[in-house]
Amino acid sequence: MSDNPRMSDVVCALAQMGYASCKTGIEIAEGWIVPHVEALLAVREARAKNPAAFPSYGEGTAEETARRIVARLLDAGWRPPDSECLDLPEVPGE
Repeated sequence: MSDNPRMSDVVCALAQMGYASCKTGIEIAEGWIVPHVEALLAVREARAKNPAAFPSYGEGTAEETARRIVARLLDAGWRPPDSECLDLPEVPGE
């Protein structure tokens, strides 16, 4: 996979290692998303008991966690759909 020209879009060394070890993009994404969700849940639980818990974590909101996840995926080479994909007509019956 290292000879794939799209690998130049992957700036994250961990993602590069994941791809090099034959993990799929979905497997790499799952490996990052699960810990982010678990961390958010742990922070929220701790802050319910002590609002000062995990002061360096950030806001501890779902939106902030979503931004962290999207940033990791972009670093791993994921890209939003192109405009052609976004302009496709809706599939009838869905």
